[in-house]
Amino acid sequence: MAEAGFVRVDERLLHGQVLVAWAAALRPRRIVLASEEVAADASQRAIFESLPTDDYEIAVTTIAEAAAALRAGERVLVVVASPADALRLVECGAGIGAINLGGLRGAGKRRLTNAIFLGVEDLPALRALLERGIALEARELPGSRGLVVDAATLDRLES
Repeated sequence: MAEAGFVRVDERLLHGQVLVAWAAALRPRRIVLASEEVAADASQRAIFESLPTDDYEIAVTTIAEAAAALRAGERVLVVVASPADALRLVECGAGIGAINLGGLRGAGKRRLTNAIFLGVEDLPALRALLERGIALEARELPGSRGLVVDAATLDRLES
């Protein structure tokens, strides 16, 4: 983990790729699922917090609470569901230098990679992150080849 925290955008939130592959590669002390909806739903929260772990804790927090953990320099892997949520992390003061784009799919979205698709609704948040100097990389797994996402990449998706 180059920085104290690592941020991944993945609409599936916590699943095998995050809990096994990314956790093994990054070795965080804590995986933080940052979601207003999940944090407010006791049943969903309990399900995610009860997932089996070996070397790390799982926490479900609001986006503002996750931003505070990143500001504090905690060794965390933060997962948010959308580019808009990643932007909210930054707006809440999280010191993020880079963001990983992972599992994003859905009807009507444009293909960025074989596993990552972006919708028109994602582009303004991604552009805002780039304007703040945050590097964006699309990468499904730690060992897979990454794709740098820049303004030209977003322009191609719009055309």
